[in-house]
Formats: sequence, structure tokens, C-alpha cells
Amino acid sequence: MRYLCLTILVFLLCYCNNPVTAELNPSAEKTLATIEWITIPAGEFLMGSTAKEAETAYTQAKLRSSLLERYTFDAEVPQHKVYLSEYQISRYEITNAQYRTFVEATQRPTPRGQQGEEIWKDGNFNADTQPVVGVTWFDAQTFAEWIGGSLPTEAQWERAARGQESRIYPWGNDPPKARHHANFARRYNHPTPVGQFSDGTSPNGIADLAGNVWEWCLDEYNPTFYQQNKKKVSRNPLNLRFRDVLRVRVIRGGAWDVGSIFLRSALRSPFYPLDSTRTIGFRVVRPRPTIAQ
Repeated sequence: MRYLCLTILVFLLCYCNNPVTAELNPSAEKTLATIEWITIPAGEFLMGSTAKEAETAYTQAKLRSSLLERYTFDAEVPQHKVYLSEYQISRYEITNAQYRTFVEATQRPTPRGQQGEEIWKDGNFNADTQPVVGVTWFDAQTFAEWIGGSLPTEAQWERAARGQESRIYPWGNDPPKARHHANFARRYNHPTPVGQFSDGTSPNGIADLAGNVWEWCLDEYNPTFYQQNKKKVSRNPLNLRFRDVLRVRVIRGGAWDVGSIFLRSALRSPFYPLDSTRTIGFRVVRPRPTIAQ
């Protein structure tokens, strides 16, 4: 049994370490053409939260009977300066239609839920314009590489969501209103088509960074990662040495089934990269960061 488990693990690592990264084929080119990009200029921004901001968020979470514990908010501290090179991020989360083309071209498995159920057989989750869910971190990153991009680093995601003004939410500092800013708290009980909440769009036009579906980031989750960079300006940080490691990854942004406290742009959450659920999707960036193989 131990030998069988090791064999399966090696197979998974080898499989996940060989994404489709050759010259873009016609299907990838066609899919790439359907993605709208927002350019984020090079420069510094403040990432994370101050100790006071984290404490305030924790207090609010407790008042709302949230299951989040203090260590979740401590992972946002300290606030620190980060420099990012210019990059582009997709205006919308990757949709079912875009992901279907990828599956048909690469024979990648179709999206699955936590119990292995076929997501696309459920009418609540298979519309072309809904964000794809039921994808693992490896599925999402392989799609991104297939079109010549990548999942966003944690820093890239937060810069897109918070801007250089350190906004609490993508749209600003006002608390989210259901059916106005975002899809959350089971108001619809499933993901809505991308781009439905214009009031929740960031000032530069990026949609659904809060709510609808959680979004995979490139980084491994490390609750003390910010503390390692607090005394200097971190340049293009990425906490991922090897693509095929199985340590937990970061997800960001909240989803359709969680409360408003989860929609804060500074909130960091962990999730195992080989798992998939009906609440996690992704968006993409380019150019792709360098990841060791």
C-alpha cells in the first residue's frame, strides 16, 4: 500500500510538472482572444494591514459570529511596501466557456466538486458566462500557462484589488451591499455571470474581485510571509519555489456562500492545491513569473 501511494504521488507530480506550454495552438489563441486585460503599471503599493486594521477586522468578524479566528487576521500583518513590475490581469474570472475550450483541446479532466461530482452536470454551475469552479490549483495554473499566462501572485492580486490607495474592498471602503457590490452570503446560492455587479468593480475596471468565487493565487500560503519583508521594499514577491509542491496555496476574494467579512481584499486564506470545490475559480495574469521546475 505504501508503495502504491508513493507511485501515485510521483505520477501526480510528474503530470502536474508538464503543463501545455509550447507555442499557442489555435484553440489557445482563440481563447486568449476572448480575455479582456487590464494593465497595472509598475510601482510600489502598501500590501497587508496594520495591526490596528487587523484588530478592527477581527473584532467585526466576532460581532458577525464569523468562524474566522485571530490568526487569520494576524497573517495580514505587518503592512509593508511592495514593488511590482508592470503586468496585465484579466478583467473577469475565467468562464466555463473559456475553460471548456481548454478541456476539449487538452483532454484535461472536467471540473469536479469536493466529492468528485461532475460540476458541469449541475445547471447552477454550467452556464457559459459563469466563472468556472471545481478546478484545482494545478488545473487553473495549467490553463493559464496554456494561453501564455499565469495565476496572479498574491501581491499582484492584492494590488489589483486594493490599488495604491489601500482600499478595503475593490470598489472602496464602503461595506458591501448584497446585489449591488458583489455576490455573497448565498443571496443567489450559486456563482453569477461575470461582471454583473458594476458597483463592485475596481476603479480601473476589474470585476468580481470580491465575492462570486474565491480565486487561486500562485503562492504557497505562509501566515508569516509578510513578516519576512517588513524592513525593506519587496520586489515582485512570490512564495513558490517549485511548481509541483503540494503545500497549501492562497485563495483570495471570498465567494457566493460566505459573509461580507471574507470579501476584504487583504484577507488571506489557505486551500490544498489538489482539492476543488464549487466556490473556487481563478483569473489570469501576464507575463508569467518564473517558477523553478
